[in-house]
Amino acid sequence: MNSPQKKSFDITAVVVQALKYVRHGRLMVIMGCIGILSGLIYYVYATPLYEAKSIVYVRGHGSPVQARDVPETMEVFGLSRVVMEEFTSKRNIIEAAKRMKLVQPDATWAQVVEMVPIVTLDTVDNSHMEVTVQARTPDAVRQFAEELVEEYRRQQEVSWKQYRDAALNRYAEELKALQDKANAGLKRLSAFEREENIAESVIEQTRLNELPKDLIVTRELLQRMDELGKRLADVTNGKNLDASVLPLNRVLEELSLLSTFEKERDIKIGEVIRRPTSGGSAPLMATGPTAKVAAEVVVQPGMVDPLEPWQKLEKERRILEDRKLELSKQYLPGHELMKQVADDLEANERSLKAELGVLRQRFELEHEHFKVKLSALESKVSDYHKVNEEFSQNSQIYADIEKEKALWDKAREHLAEKLAVVTFSENRNWVEMVFKGHTLLRDEIPVSPNKSKLLMLSILLALGGALGVPTLVNLTDSSASTLQQLEEATGVKGIGIVPRTPREIIEDVCRSPAIGATVPNYLLECFRLIRSHVLLSPGKSGKSQVVMVTSSRPSEGKTTLAANVAWAFQSMGGRTLLIDCDLRRGRLHGLSGVPNDPGMTRLLKGECTIKEAVQKTDLPLLDIIPRGPVMAGTTDLLVQQVFEKLVATFKADYDHIILDTPPVLGLSETTSLQRVVDGVLFVVRAEKTPRKDVVDGMTLLRKAGAHLYGLVLSDLDLNRVSNYYNYYYYSPSYYEHDSDGSSESDSEASSKSFEAKQGGVRASTGA
Repeated sequence: MNSPQKKSFDITAVVVQALKYVRHGRLMVIMGCIGILSGLIYYVYATPLYEAKSIVYVRGHGSPVQARDVPETMEVFGLSRVVMEEFTSKRNIIEAAKRMKLVQPDATWAQVVEMVPIVTLDTVDNSHMEVTVQARTPDAVRQFAEELVEEYRRQQEVSWKQYRDAALNRYAEELKALQDKANAGLKRLSAFEREENIAESVIEQTRLNELPKDLIVTRELLQRMDELGKRLADVTNGKNLDASVLPLNRVLEELSLLSTFEKERDIKIGEVIRRPTSGGSAPLMATGPTAKVAAEVVVQPGMVDPLEPWQKLEKERRILEDRKLELSKQYLPGHELMKQVADDLEANERSLKAELGVLRQRFELEHEHFKVKLSALESKVSDYHKVNEEFSQNSQIYADIEKEKALWDKAREHLAEKLAVVTFSENRNWVEMVFKGHTLLRDEIPVSPNKSKLLMLSILLALGGALGVPTLVNLTDSSASTLQQLEEATGVKGIGIVPRTPREIIEDVCRSPAIGATVPNYLLECFRLIRSHVLLSPGKSGKSQVVMVTSSRPSEGKTTLAANVAWAFQSMGGRTLLIDCDLRRGRLHGLSGVPNDPGMTRLLKGECTIKEAVQKTDLPLLDIIPRGPVMAGTTDLLVQQVFEKLVATFKADYDHIILDTPPVLGLSETTSLQRVVDGVLFVVRAEKTPRKDVVDGMTLLRKAGAHLYGLVLSDLDLNRVSNYYNYYYYSPSYYEHDSDGSSESDSEASSKSFEAKQGGVRASTGA
């Protein structure tokens, strides 16, 4: 098994990366100067700072009686966070600075910090701490740590005396007041229970708790019953007719409404309801001693029938009607079977009307029952609100009295404990501090600003700015500056560049044929090289006759490239037609100096002939069809068969056809024109066009089935060191060694040789 080969060192890659920074040379020099200048300014204007480190011995002596809420009695052995915070507190530092007369007696913390900016503590062991002091004067760093120790002692003594005397007096007075309040609360609680009858209020409130629920349910049920009564009146047209005189369809409607209401009531097993006694055919609203009395019964499981009796009768009626219809087809109305069916239908109708009478009577009785119940419930509402209000008030008052009593009891017990602690804590928690001396004293040479450190930081800052800012710029730069970057991003080969050239030179398409003929011209060689790549990479039809030039965005040099590539093809001896397909912003007429009218827009509209649209140039083999006046709808004709037929006509007359098209992104014409061209030249403006736009444009062209000849990097500045290193063979100096002027360039010779072969092929195929 062969071991993997180590990757060899590539000096070229290192040089390329280094050249990326050369392009930012001015920025690197500026950032370096800013870094050095910052250090110099700081050194000149910074105030010197001196430093001293000292050792302080600390020992805590605890009280024999301790309490968590009395900090002075807590036992402390050695260092603690509380001791360290008090030692370096603002009050301790300010008082020490005043005693040393570093500041005025009325100085603030900000004024003290100006003189002594840094005071820090570090623990050495359980009984020693290291104090670091940095001050503006040598005397301050020598004595400030020792003065802090003395000031801490003084504050400790004063604080304890003030606290102990005040605490004893305050605790004794508060304890007596709390005892009185606790006794008064107990008396109020007992008196309130007797006066307000708390137990009776609880019983009454519990009894009336269900009143709101019953009231809401009853009101809702009565509302539904009233609505049902209105609907029943609508069914009978507002007349209270007896069920026996109602038409059958009215009977069925009322039965449906009443039975639906009873189902919605959701009568449950065990519920007490009313139903009429025997003789249910009595008038529904009868009153007096002769009225039928409704009896209350308990709903039992057998009474809950999923199918109402009238529904069964209605079902039987439909069966009888169907039977009657069938019999009528065989027998006359007077036949016995027909009579029997008619009698059954009449009996069925009577039964349905009887069921309606029963349901009506039950509905009316229930309606009256719930009216009486609602009146009874409404009469108790005032009692309910009154009882609830009294109960809530009494409960709140009772709870407040009880909480107040418990609060006073707890406060009294807590205060009694604190009073006992302070009383018996004669030996309070005393912290002993002893200044041991300096371990480091820099009172002659300041620690800040430090010359060597400042110089090193300035150099690091200068290097960081000089390298970091250009690196950031390179990382955020998404444009393409080399063909290699474009090839890696798109997977399409780069076939040439267009150096940055003055506009009057590069746009001189109708230049004299003598230019570059005897002595090679580096600019023209770029276009010849692009021409050679196009000829050597035939498109979908096996030819390179119709070539499209496009880009991803506007102003990337595609028009200039299209014109010069057309010049390169005609200089090879083939008839060439240059067409401006950018019907919005095309400028080939201005570049070549030909009239813009009639142009491609009028040709597409059919307002002129091909002969009128084609403009001759100073070069006999180069013709141009300019854009023409901007006209609505011409861009749509460009992607239809009108233009396709024109291109087919041009192919018979010209060896090469160059199309200058709009950008790919944001416009639809370019991708639609792929059906009439053999391939595409894609132009990218160096250091301007984002690589993402190039990738997106390539993706659209690939989806349209385009054949890509390759990428051309335009407007490349060869005066930059990085670009010259990568493309030195495109620069003028590359051709200076050719002094005889009699030989053609290699690319020109290869192009002419290829053209000769192509001409032979066309002659043999009759193309």
